[in-house]
Amino acid sequence: MARPLVDLTSLDLSKDVIPQEELRSLVPHRDYFQLLDGICHYDEKESLLIAYKDWPKDAWWASGHVPGKPLMPGVLMIEGAAQAATFLLKKINNWPAERFVGLGGLDDVRFRGQVVPPARVYFVAGRGQLSGTRMAKFPTQAFCNGQMILDMTLLGVIL
Repeated sequence: MARPLVDLTSLDLSKDVIPQEELRSLVPHRDYFQLLDGICHYDEKESLLIAYKDWPKDAWWASGHVPGKPLMPGVLMIEGAAQAATFLLKKINNWPAERFVGLGGLDDVRFRGQVVPPARVYFVAGRGQLSGTRMAKFPTQAFCNGQMILDMTLLGVIL
């Protein structure tokens, strides 16, 4: 099993540490694809970010994704992790809000658990690497109920 990027139990994740306005300015997704409700940990020195999404029992995907046993689609786990990495990349590099980071690829993706609403999902993005002026590579993970549910390396393309 993969090692967690951070021990979530060692941190106070009970409050937002980044204002909503700043989160929304750096992550442009809205409506159904706004997969971060807030950021509850940001460590600039360690280049580590923890964001979260609260899924209610009647989440928009819950009735159709495995009727009778709603499971959060893996693609939404990936997108949530990508949004967390996008915020971290822009924040650490002091990039302007309008600079867009697109999904360039995924390496070593492993789904390790399920999300059944209602649930809070934590998205963790760790120290990334820039490659030239257009590529970025970030380790990302997602957790629910204390269990790692996703582990991957995310490739971002700066557009």
